[in-house]
Amino acid sequence: MGSRSRNDNFQSGDGASPGKIFIGGLHKDTTNTVFNKHFGKYGEITDSVIMRDRHTGQPRGFGFITFADPSVVDKVIEDNHIINGKQVEIKRTIPKGAGGNQSKDFKTKKIFVGGIPSTVTEDELKDFFSKYGNVVEHQVIRDHETNRSRGFGFVIFDSEEVVDELLSKGNMIDMADTQVSFYKWGLELWYMHTYISWFHFEIFCLFLSLYTFNLVRILPSSLPNVRRLSQ
Repeated sequence: MGSRSRNDNFQSGDGASPGKIFIGGLHKDTTNTVFNKHFGKYGEITDSVIMRDRHTGQPRGFGFITFADPSVVDKVIEDNHIINGKQVEIKRTIPKGAGGNQSKDFKTKKIFVGGIPSTVTEDELKDFFSKYGNVVEHQVIRDHETNRSRGFGFVIFDSEEVVDELLSKGNMIDMADTQVSFYKWGLELWYMHTYISWFHFEIFCLFLSLYTFNLVRILPSSLPNVRRLSQ
């Protein structure tokens, strides 16, 4: 057991396995041995990885564990986890009860790509995924003020079958010496939820609910003005 070699192109196994969990907030000194020993007490581990920076080789503070028995994930999530003196957070990589079939049955030509290295340009993103199928649209999302890459984007192929074939090999792949993840567009909010803290996600939801409330409250009062302008 241990982390996969960076020479592995695709992540082994099903990237959307119900037995797979995300572990965030890892101490920088956490080794693969300590990582696997901590979670190994819950059941057999079929795959594990601590993500590392492609330039320095230093841990990026998160990793993944896949259990042979998906039922142990409930127990893992219920417990508090302290590794190397630091509490870590655990999340599922797919929603509970969704299983692998939901992702396979959902058809789309568009994928969300996360963890894109900051040096990768839009043309390089297109060239990279073009070897798997014809790319008709692509974008690296950038900061409006600095124009720096925000580390994620999307790719649209001309065929749903290309997406299914790509995901059949896993949902992580090496790009510019860094493992990036990709998911079917439409499921991406869940996976983005996986990579950001619950706190920030809840703040986003609060903002969205307040925005919706104000919009609903303002619209009725603004309708007379709209009618006058249209006359």
